[in-house]
Amino acid sequence: MNVPLTIEILNDLKNKGYNILKSDNSVDDVIQHFVPTKVNDLWAFMSEFKEESATVVIEQILDVPEEVLEEKFLKVF
Repeated sequence: MNVPLTIEILNDLKNKGYNILKSDNSVDDVIQHFVPTKVNDLWAFMSEFKEESATVVIEQILDVPEEVLEEKFLKVF
């Protein structure tokens, strides 16, 4: 199931200790899907991804306008 990504959900994930939204999508994909992830060494984890990966740090996207999150979804298993 896919859940639309919102600032409220991002804040909830951050409060639960998640710090990454991992994605197999590219930044060029129109629709992007993410899986919340908790990592200890945030920057080491991010260095493993290519620049074109849509994977993001939750803290870095909390201040974006809600419109930027349109067509972005969390995968719920």
